[in-house]
Amino acid sequence: MSERDAWRDDDIERLLARLEPVAPPPDFAARVLARTTRRARVRWGFWVVLAVLAGLAVAALAAVSGYLAGRELVESGAYDLVRLGAEDWELVSSAPGEYFQALAEALPWASLAAMLACIVAAYLVAQLLTRAPALYRATAQGAQA
Repeated sequence: MSERDAWRDDDIERLLARLEPVAPPPDFAARVLARTTRRARVRWGFWVVLAVLAGLAVAALAAVSGYLAGRELVESGAYDLVRLGAEDWELVSSAPGEYFQALAEALPWASLAAMLACIVAAYLVAQLLTRAPALYRATAQGAQA
């Protein structure tokens, strides 16, 4: 006697073999699709609101970090070095190594990196929000199909 024959003689298998298939209600598919698309809309609404709030927070952080970076540029003397290099190009061309070294030492790199990170994050959130309507339509069409 094989293992397969042993399962065929099981009480549960005999009971399952006597069951008849049940026909689903006629509006079952329509109810499932309606409920699925409604949930997708609620979910998308939540994520869009969350993305907008994140975008506003990141834009505010970019503004604050930009202001602080500008203030540090002035306080460290890097702004004066840039202005001097723009006004007197002969100074830069006569000793470019020393000029760029002084500029690199005076620049507030941490503030500039924080400002750049906030700007990139704001750009990414904005890209997500511009693609949200198309992604929502694709999700809604996929749920209806």
